[in-house]
Amino acid sequence: MIKQHVVFALLAIAFLLTGTNASLAQTQPAHPAPDVDGEVWMKSSDLEKKAFLYGAGSAFVLEYHLRDKHGQTPSKLVKGWVDGLKDLSWADLSNQIDDYYKHHPDKMQRHVFDVIWHEIIVKNQNN
Repeated sequence: MIKQHVVFALLAIAFLLTGTNASLAQTQPAHPAPDVDGEVWMKSSDLEKKAFLYGAGSAFVLEYHLRDKHGQTPSKLVKGWVDGLKDLSWADLSNQIDDYYKHHPDKMQRHVFDVIWHEIIVKNQNN
């Protein structure tokens, strides 16, 4: 009788632990950092959008100045970001990205960096 209780208790614990592990695996996202496309962008808060832009901008500016300090030419993307967006505030840039996705709902799969490059930086350089 005691053996049955011990076996039952061990099976119950094993079942509970297995169920816990399975449920943890299901709650973790398949890709911890989603690509920022129009769908992600438009669902993000204003603060999240500006934080994303500020983080990306900080990385590009750092790259720009490090390369400049070492006499190297920055990449086209980095140079375009620094030179092409220097007159825009984070709010203005965020609003332009919002406007693009609002006017192109069929392009929600397009990545934010692609929109920034082709629809904002390149267009600003051509004007």
